[in-house]
Amino acid sequence: MGRQRDSKLVGTASNLIFYNFRGEYCIRTKPVSVRRNESSVHSGLNFGKASKICRQIRNLVAPINPAKSDNRVMYKLTGALNQFISWKEKKDKASVKMSDKLPFIYGFQFNDQADLTSIHSIKASVKLTEQGMTEISLAPFISSKSLHAPTNTIRIVFKMMLLCIHLKDAKTELLGKSEIEIPYSDEMFQPPVISMPSLTKSSDLVILVMEVQYMVYKNGNAELLNDKRKMPCGVAWAVFI
Repeated sequence: MGRQRDSKLVGTASNLIFYNFRGEYCIRTKPVSVRRNESSVHSGLNFGKASKICRQIRNLVAPINPAKSDNRVMYKLTGALNQFISWKEKKDKASVKMSDKLPFIYGFQFNDQADLTSIHSIKASVKLTEQGMTEISLAPFISSKSLHAPTNTIRIVFKMMLLCIHLKDAKTELLGKSEIEIPYSDEMFQPPVISMPSLTKSSDLVILVMEVQYMVYKNGNAELLNDKRKMPCGVAWAVFI
């Protein structure tokens, strides 16, 4: 912003704007308009779609997300979704088969203070059945050796949500949710097979979000440990159909 020295003009001339601001007569240039090309318009649409999907995912996983009020993670999720959409479009053009571990999506952490992928015993195996169901299973493990639980842990809870994201119309729906309670012991635990609906169609992204919670014995009672450093929550499995 510049000031007019020997004039008191108001209006426009060429690329200059003359105006009065709080009693001062000022002058500035018109902002340069940038003509967006087809590529930049498409990129903006993809980002808008990613942002919309992110809000939907955030609302759906809030009940099991220990960092649901952390906006930084949500910005990261929008960026990851935007990158995935762009990556998928390039794969479509090249007719390349999708990876088993989808980039930007698989392993995404909703709580950046704990990493679900560091718990190697949690390896979700997911199968889509001909009956239209999704079967989720985990390999057997010994909780006292595999989970590195906090002191005085008495049991562990795995909470799961299966989400379906329709990329074409940017809509996300909850297919199902479940939880498994695991005693903290030296004995082998065989997790049950979890069945959830599988209402998917072409161009759908399906993700399994899992959180681990520890119940500890404290002051004569069993209570949930609220230390975010011990509450991992992330995408344990993802597939694009």
